[in-house]
Amino acid sequence: MNESVFAFMDEDAKKEIRRTLLKAVAIPGYTVPFASREMPVARGWGTGGLQITLSLLLKRDCIKVIDQGCDGSVNAVNIRDFIASVSGVKQTFSTREATIIQTRHRIPEHKLAEGQILVFQVPYPEVLTTVEPDTEKQKQMHADSDYSKLWVLLYEDTSQFGDSRISNRYPVEVEDHYVMDPSPIPKYDIPRLNNSPALLLFGAGREKRIYAIPPYTKVEPLKFSDRPFKVETFAGKRCGRCGADNVFLDEVRQGTTSLYFCSDTEYCDSILTEQGDVTGNTESE
Repeated sequence: MNESVFAFMDEDAKKEIRRTLLKAVAIPGYTVPFASREMPVARGWGTGGLQITLSLLLKRDCIKVIDQGCDGSVNAVNIRDFIASVSGVKQTFSTREATIIQTRHRIPEHKLAEGQILVFQVPYPEVLTTVEPDTEKQKQMHADSDYSKLWVLLYEDTSQFGDSRISNRYPVEVEDHYVMDPSPIPKYDIPRLNNSPALLLFGAGREKRIYAIPPYTKVEPLKFSDRPFKVETFAGKRCGRCGADNVFLDEVRQGTTSLYFCSDTEYCDSILTEQGDVTGNTESE
């Protein structure tokens, strides 16, 4: 394989993205513009995350791709197969085995480790868009750490409904400075951003922005001091497949009956494997 085009992208493109990543890591939570390339998938289907992954990929890496926790969705399968076809790197379903994990809308249930990289596919990188549409004002607000409009939004929700109605993309503060959009992960995953041992990278191809959370970085949700941050609760419910009751669950309706299953399919399979119920599909492809 020609090293100049290893993993689809040419070396000049990779160097530009790597320089952007270095700046993003040096300024946690700050969104850095980059020259987003055309990729063989439609914008909005993970081009930002894909460009980051391909720019960092080495032949010794092991790649895992998930879509809302699932290894077998159309988006996850196509991106994983594309990455493997242009690089020859090893594929896996195992969170523990992967060196690079590309994700859409979830953080794996298994705890991440030092040396791992979690790459988020991001549709909307600017956290202030919902309260301030003017991009120049957004930049000034970030520079001044002026997030008063976000606080007002949270206050209005709390005063009217008792809590914020934001179900995903909940704003987080990084190292007591920049407030950023964590991508459309559920509230359940927000605490996992804090002090994570893995490097967290966020790429928005359509919006041409990259940002990052370095390992062991302080990340906290915006919240009022007298109001605890609440995540989704699944009290009294458990996975109908593996029996887990301490994970994020997806609801499946069957007529008038609601069934619940692990959002993270690899975690579910690993529990069944430990129980001896299945041979497991966490082995490398």
